[in-house]
Amino acid sequence: MNREHIDELAEQQAERRRNLYHGLRTDKTHFEVSKHPFEIVYDYRQGFDLDKFVERYSSILNKYDYIVGDWGFEQLRLKGFFRDDMKDVQRSQTIGAVQDYLYEYCNFGCAYFIIKNERVIKPKRTSRSRKDDRRGKKNTNSRQSRARSNRNSSRSKQRRKSHSFTTKQKAAPFTEKRRQPAKVTAGNGKQAQTTKQSSGKRHFTIRQK
Repeated sequence: MNREHIDELAEQQAERRRNLYHGLRTDKTHFEVSKHPFEIVYDYRQGFDLDKFVERYSSILNKYDYIVGDWGFEQLRLKGFFRDDMKDVQRSQTIGAVQDYLYEYCNFGCAYFIIKNERVIKPKRTSRSRKDDRRGKKNTNSRQSRARSNRNSSRSKQRRKSHSFTTKQKAAPFTEKRRQPAKVTAGNGKQAQTTKQSSGKRHFTIRQK
């Protein structure tokens, strides 16, 4: 693919964009793209060109609070940034980090501009994204519950180790030896019977006919 063919494809794409979006200047610092309002906040070396901006513009940029355009090799590049107080956004994606972006990704001393989006349009959340969010929350909760259970199990193991003990002494088996009552034979050959008293002593009574 030669250079002429690439330039031809780029011109065709730019023509389609010109027909898709329409730019209109309202005053020196304000303009509209298909009735979407913007404000020019900073213009370095007269880098802003409405026609070129419309050629490179896309509706996906409407979700950003600011749009930065820089020139390199006669090509305009656009990048969106959020405001500094936006939650759940990395610092590199906020307008406060625009100088870092210009130093790291733009040509030294290039012309650039910063425009403010006066009507931010947040993309609609699809059902799939909501399911992904719920799935992510469930995974996070499951990981937290597993971590808590692991901590509790380790603590219980430590408690068991600290309270467990063994005794090496063996209890002697208890045996009770009972004395057999003595047999007494009376003079007539009859066996004597034994009776118990409250004192625990035994005495014998001999029955005679």
